[in-house]
Amino acid sequence: MRIDQSTRDGCAILAPAGELDLAAMPALRRVLLKRLAEQPAAVICDLSGLQAMDPSCAAVFTSVASYPSSSWPETTLLLCGAQPAVSAMLERLGMPQFLAVHPTLADALAQARSRPPYLHAELALGPSPTAPAAARRFVHATCWQWRLEAVGESDDPLARRWADELVDRAMLVASELVTNAVVHTQGPLRLRLELLAGRLRLAVADQSPRLPGLAADPGDPEAEGGRGLQVVDQLASSWGVQHPLEGGKVIWCVLER
Repeated sequence: MRIDQSTRDGCAILAPAGELDLAAMPALRRVLLKRLAEQPAAVICDLSGLQAMDPSCAAVFTSVASYPSSSWPETTLLLCGAQPAVSAMLERLGMPQFLAVHPTLADALAQARSRPPYLHAELALGPSPTAPAAARRFVHATCWQWRLEAVGESDDPLARRWADELVDRAMLVASELVTNAVVHTQGPLRLRLELLAGRLRLAVADQSPRLPGLAADPGDPEAEGGRGLQVVDQLASSWGVQHPLEGGKVIWCVLER
């Protein structure tokens, strides 16, 4: 199987041609993950050149879309242009329930262009006691730049309240994640902040694969670690951990409006 690659309108376009079988599936998976990690506006897999596909290989698309590396940043994976036989197979397997499947490449590009603006910012930090404070300042300044706090200027008291509350939560969560990284690693850190469709995502990458467990009692002064993750667990709508191939870990969380 051959995989042609191109870029259009900020989207990475992959066009596998030939037959997608168990032997070819690992190569397609590697390319998909690589392009997702490059943070394009979207990754579009144009299936028009696929003449046949082993049914067991269809899972490669859903597994890649949910792979931890694609959750930072959040990049959409779209499928398009499947030939009738391949399209019917995807339909039987329920693929449209999990991934957007478009008739043509033009339709997929239009969908990608219609997505809400994706904003992201990143801060490099050292394993210093001052890192949590720097993280809080960075989150506050970035939220102001993105006008998350602009709602606070509204005459609606509820709008002001949720805007202030969201920024306060983001600052606290960032401080806890960075503190956790400072305690458990000696190498450099990275704090990333992302905004997409009303969801604020924070992530901290460090050099240690070690993950402290959740504290059984976050109010217990004798508890050994885990209080930071307990705070994240309480304030975030979701959170998780990824272990990149190059080592270390990334702890991410999502704050909803």
